Amino acid sequence: MIPPAAGALLADTRRRPGRLLLTGLAVTVAIVFAAGTLLLADTMRAYLTAGSVETPAAAAAVVTGPAEPRVLDQVSTVDGVGSALGVWNGFLPVRGPGVTGSWRVSSDPFAGELSRVPAVREGRLPAADGEAAIGPSTAERTGLRPGARLTVAGDDGAPARTLTVTGIAEIGDSGLNTLVARPGTVAMLGGQLMQIDVTAAPGTDTAVLADRLRASLDGAAVRTGDEQRTAEAEDTSETVTAVVAGVSVFAGLALVAAAVVVASTFRIVLTQRRTQLALLRCVGARRRGLIGAVLAEAALSGLVAGVLGAGAAVLAGHGLLAVLRAGGVDDVPALVVNWSGLAGCVLLAVVATVAAAVGPAVAASRIPPVAALGAAATTDAGAPRRARRFVLAAVLAVAAAGLAVLAVTGGLPAGSGLPIVVLAGSGMLGFAVLVVLGPVLVGGLAATLRRGIASVGRAPCRLAVANAGQVPRRTAATISVLTLGVGLTSALLVAIASVQIGAEEQIAADFPGEVVVVPAEPARLAELAGRLAGAAELTVREGDGQLIVDPAPGSDGPAVRAAVDAMIGADSGALVTYAADMRAELESAVATTRAVGLGLVG
Repeated sequence: MIPPAAGALLADTRRRPGRLLLTGLAVTVAIVFAAGTLLLADTMRAYLTAGSVETPAAAAAVVTGPAEPRVLDQVSTVDGVGSALGVWNGFLPVRGPGVTGSWRVSSDPFAGELSRVPAVREGRLPAADGEAAIGPSTAERTGLRPGARLTVAGDDGAPARTLTVTGIAEIGDSGLNTLVARPGTVAMLGGQLMQIDVTAAPGTDTAVLADRLRASLDGAAVRTGDEQRTAEAEDTSETVTAVVAGVSVFAGLALVAAAVVVASTFRIVLTQRRTQLALLRCVGARRRGLIGAVLAEAALSGLVAGVLGAGAAVLAGHGLLAVLRAGGVDDVPALVVNWSGLAGCVLLAVVATVAAAVGPAVAASRIPPVAALGAAATTDAGAPRRARRFVLAAVLAVAAAGLAVLAVTGGLPAGSGLPIVVLAGSGMLGFAVLVVLGPVLVGGLAATLRRGIASVGRAPCRLAVANAGQVPRRTAATISVLTLGVGLTSALLVAIASVQIGAEEQIAADFPGEVVVVPAEPARLAELAGRLAGAAELTVREGDGQLIVDPAPGSDGPAVRAAVDAMIGADSGALVTYAADMRAELESAVATTRAVGLGLVG
C-alpha cells in the first residue's frame, strides 16, 4: 500500500507530468551519454575485431599449424568431431592483366558454417576448383574485376593453375594482394595447412573435444574455438578498450554532473512546494513518510529519464549509421545493441536520481507545519560553504593525483587493463573536484567579470551576472553539464588520435620505406636489389634480409608500384608490401570510428 504522503505527491506528479520530465532532463542527457558510450564500445569492438577474428563461430576447436595433410584425416576420425576443414595458406607468384608479384593465397569453402567469407560485393562466390575471389582492396589496387584470369605458380614444384576471378568478396586484404580459392585448389598449389577448424558432434563439450584432439594428435597445438577467437581479437580489443575507457570517464562524469543538477532541481522544486509539504505535515505525515514520498517521486523521474535516454541513444545510433551509409561512407558497421547493458543504464539512472534527491528530501522533511500559513520561498540563493568544499576538494584532488601516479608509473600489472581503469577513476575524481569547487568558482568569476561584462552589455548583462552570483550552486550545476559535453567530444577525439598516432608509428617501424620486398630465398636478395636498382623511378637499399624501396625524386605512387611489379616479375616469389596500402586501411578505419563515435557520444 502506498503511504498517504507518497500518494499525494505522485498524484500531483500525474497532474503535472512536465515537472517530472524537467526534473529528470539532466539524467536523460547523462544516460544518452552513457548509453551512447556503451553502443560505441560494442559497435566499435565488433567492427574493429571483425577483420582480426578469422576463426568461424561454429568452430568448437582448432588445430593450429603448420601441419602435414595427414593430420586433417586424423582429426576427422576423432570421437566427437562433427566435421573438419583445413585452412590452407601460402604466398605464391601471381600473373594477370597488368599484375605481377607474390600474393597471399588462402582457402575457403565459400559455403557452410565454417566459411570465413561473409558476403560478396560484386560478382559471385567461387563454386568450382578453377575459380577464386579477391578482396576489395586488392581489386582497387590492381583494377581486376570478375571475369579476369590469373595464373598462380605452384610452390615446391607444384604445377601452376589458371584461376578465374568470379567475385570481389569481403576479405581482409590490407597491405597485401589476396586471393581466396577452394581448399583443394590451394592445397594443389603447394599451400601449407595452417589451421584445422573442427565442429563438435551433437552433445560433445568443446573442452572435452579439445582434450581428445590433443591426445589423438600427440601433443599438437589445440585450442577451443573460443580460446582461438579470443587470441585473434586480443590486440584489437585492447585498442578498443583504450578508446572506450577514455570516453567512459566522461560518460561517468556526465552521470555525476546530472546528479548535481538533479539535486539542485529537487531543492528548487521542493522549495516551491513548501506549502504543500507543510500541509501534509499538518494532516499527520511524518518526516520518514515525506522522505519516502520524495524519493519515490525521484525514482519515477529517474526511470522515465533512463528509458528516454536509452531509447534516444539507440534511435540516434541507428539514424546516424543510416545517414553515414546514405552519405557514401564505406564499411559502416551495424549498430550492436546490448540490451542488458542498456537496462543497466536505466537502473543507473534510477539509482543516481534517488541518491541525488536524498539531501533535498531530508531538508523537505524538516519543513514545519506552521509553514503552511506563509508564502513559499522560491530562492536557491546563498553563499556556498567554502571551508567544507575546500576540504572535500583537497581530499578528492589528492586521491585523483594518487591514482594517476599509480596508473602511469607502472605499479599495476601491464596488459591487464587495470591501469586504464585506475586512470579513468582518477579522471572522475578530478572532475569531482571541479563539481565541488564549482559554486565557489562561479561566485568568484561572477565578481571578477561583473564590471567588464556590464560595460559591454549594460543592464541585461549586469542582471545575468548578478543572478549567476546569487545562485552559484545552480549556475555551477548547469555549467558542469555543458563542460562535460565539450569534454566528452574532446576525449573521444584525443583517444582516437592517440590510437591513430600509435598505429602510424607501428607502420613506420614495420615499413622503413614506401615498399618492402622480402625475397623467397635469402640468396636472391642481391639479384632482386640489382633488378630494382635498374628502375629510374626507385631508390633501393638493403636491411635485415629485405629490400627497402623508396620513390626516386619526381616519382609518384603509381609509377613506383608499376616499376616494382615490372622489375620483380611474377616468377621471383618475392613478397611485396606497400606502406601506402597500410596507411589507407588505417585512415579508413579511423575515419569510420571517428564518424560513428562522434555520432553516438559526441
